[in-house]
Amino acid sequence: MPTYTFREVPLYGTKSVPCSGCGKKLRRQRKFSQTLNPFNKAADGTPKTAKQIQDELAEEIKQWEQEPETCRNCA
Repeated sequence: MPTYTFREVPLYGTKSVPCSGCGKKLRRQRKFSQTLNPFNKAADGTPKTAKQIQDELAEEIKQWEQEPETCRNCA
């Protein structure tokens, strides 16, 4: 059985927010990614392009930036 390697389309997000418990300023980083492959399809059934994937990841990052964070001491 052959092995296939699909290209990853990464996008990195960074946010600086206050801790929801103590108010201490926190900085968080996270990698968001999808692969560019024939099985990753759009709503209309066609394979997604790199631009479509980047747009989706940018939307995920916007939602993630709005989520509150808690520091280790308050968790």
